[in-house]
Amino acid sequence: MLRRTVCSMLVLFATTAGAQIRRQPQSFNNDPDYWVGLSLGYVDGITLSDERTTALWQMGYAAQIRATLEKTFGRGATVGVAAGFSTVPLTYYDEEIFSVGCKGCRADADINQYTAFVRIGGGTGFHGVYQLEGGVTQFTNFRARDSGDSVDPRSGAYDGTVGFGGGAAYGLSRTSDIYVTEMLDFVFHRQGPEVEQRAPRMFTLRGGFRFGF
Repeated sequence: MLRRTVCSMLVLFATTAGAQIRRQPQSFNNDPDYWVGLSLGYVDGITLSDERTTALWQMGYAAQIRATLEKTFGRGATVGVAAGFSTVPLTYYDEEIFSVGCKGCRADADINQYTAFVRIGGGTGFHGVYQLEGGVTQFTNFRARDSGDSVDPRSGAYDGTVGFGGGAAYGLSRTSDIYVTEMLDFVFHRQGPEVEQRAPRMFTLRGGFRFGF
């Protein structure tokens, strides 16, 4: 009799527990499958000694516009691609004729950056974001400020680039947010012997928005 009662209680407990498990909501990722974004950034100035042209580039700060496309692979986590463009003012020293008098030729150049990245951080309200990226950076389209004449290199090489950073974001809704991040990129540009042999570092402060779909 006792055995039958115990067995009946076990069967009842198992049935009740199974029903409760089935009634529990299943966890799922309700983030959008894709995101598109646009940001405006501040790129700090850097100095490069170019091995190919033997010129020294003292670049000032500049604005950068950057577009992104991302694919969600987990809760608050995406993998994406980005393209950033900026035009920077610089002082151009041609080292081959430096002693003759080219001491500070004013010029402009374009910086194009193409990267793939992983972004962690999402949700509504305030939250942190962290990013790791890798790709290429191109210094190109050098031209004299006064005359507009082309200056070497007319078509720059693509330099390997890796970077990391983070910041803060605010989720306006499940499908939109705004953010401010700071990135540190190491650009592996082939430099001349006149500078310390280490990868140039680019600091970029960005503010932007994303929309999910």
